[in-house]
Amino acid sequence: MRGTSLAATAFALGLTASAASAEIASPWEGELGLEFGIDSTFRSDDPDAELTDVFGTAELALRLRLTKGAALNFGATAESVLDPRPGKDRTFGDIGLYIDTLNVEVEAGPVTLTAGKFAAGFGTAWDTMPGIWGSDLAEDYELAEQLGFGLAWDLGETPVGALTFGVNLFTADTSALSDSAFTKRGRLTRADGGAGNTGKLNNVSLTLDGADIAAAPGLSWHLGYRELKPGLGDSATERGMVFGLAQALDLGNGTELTVVGEVARLRNVGGGDDRADYATLGIGFARGPWHGEIAASTRKTRLGAGGSERDSLVQISGGYTWENGIDLSLGYARLSEAGAKSDTIGPRLTRSFSF
Repeated sequence: MRGTSLAATAFALGLTASAASAEIASPWEGELGLEFGIDSTFRSDDPDAELTDVFGTAELALRLRLTKGAALNFGATAESVLDPRPGKDRTFGDIGLYIDTLNVEVEAGPVTLTAGKFAAGFGTAWDTMPGIWGSDLAEDYELAEQLGFGLAWDLGETPVGALTFGVNLFTADTSALSDSAFTKRGRLTRADGGAGNTGKLNNVSLTLDGADIAAAPGLSWHLGYRELKPGLGDSATERGMVFGLAQALDLGNGTELTVVGEVARLRNVGGGDDRADYATLGIGFARGPWHGEIAASTRKTRLGAGGSERDSLVQISGGYTWENGIDLSLGYARLSEAGAKSDTIGPRLTRSFSF
């Protein structure tokens, strides 16, 4: 297991410089996220899972404004790109550097077009679920590192919130950017197969997001559908649906409560005959600099050959955020996977810089 992923998108921040008493906006915007963590699995039904992994992660997101309505987005990540060896402790091992985002974005009124390498929309729990490990199972259905085109259309205010419709046409990235420097994670090829690895823009995801609902302040929702065509050696088109809700509540006296839930159904997973159903629920609580999180998720897989498997993850975490943005958290998680239960504890130290 690994900690909650840091945002891989650039955040807009105006930079100013004094020149003849005038403010000049920089065309560059960006964010650097740093994380240090330890995952110590101290007890497991599988002896090979008992190990301590000490790791660090750095994520850089840059945005260069080319013109008033056009920008270049770049994202790179340095992290351990391989799993630890069974039963062997690891300290800052297998660090690789790879480019996860490289695209051109054009805004035309309410429509935003994206072309290049990007994350196609489908689900949000893999990014928004509270807790150190709360998003781990939901990361299964994240559509990261795709090549193609995306469109986001701001539909404006409606009775069910401010709506944004998204459509994406893409294929899995099999270019040199699918590999990593320093430690090789392995370049993806067409021969590897897998749903969506077609070399054609014949895979699609559709999303609809709602927020700022007048009748339900703090409530937002996400609806998504996807079709991933079979790759080489695969037998079927993977189809999936996802629905999520998030509620943010201000309880007063500097106290905030966030509840996030999401369900996803995938059919012909990976281009095969299996089916998978996911359910994730998380609660985040913050009072001043202190925060705590509880999250639980399940994954039920119905095997095409017969039978089924059920995996689950429960975690609890909490921490403190200093005024300079440094956050220190500590958590515990129990993972039940492939019939084996594992208990993990670990801290996270994070800091982000905007520029």
